[in-house]
Amino acid sequence: MKKLLLLIPVLALAACGQKSYTYEAFYDIEGTGKAEMTLSVPGGAPQSETVDLPVKNRAMLANALGKISLTVKPENGQVTCKLRVEKEKEISNAGKVATCEYEITEDTDN
Repeated sequence: MKKLLLLIPVLALAACGQKSYTYEAFYDIEGTGKAEMTLSVPGGAPQSETVDLPVKNRAMLANALGKISLTVKPENGQVTCKLRVEKEKEISNAGKVATCEYEITEDTDN
């Protein structure tokens, strides 16, 4: 019985150490013309760039828990951003400035 009680905490610790904190995410930006895009990913510095629209299925990696944020400001008109993190539901937003955000937590499925 003593051996079994000692084994349970070891198994629990081993199972906890196997969770990966690297997450794949993908985004799309719908619209026309050019837009200023700012992307912030946990474990990295925010990056801004001017992109030609539309942007289709761009990938990124997040190496930590925290918020992924994508903000898009078109030169004119409206845009739609779409953000997908691993197996989670897609986030979508549209407007003259569109922001899509997702909070990666311990419960995020990867």
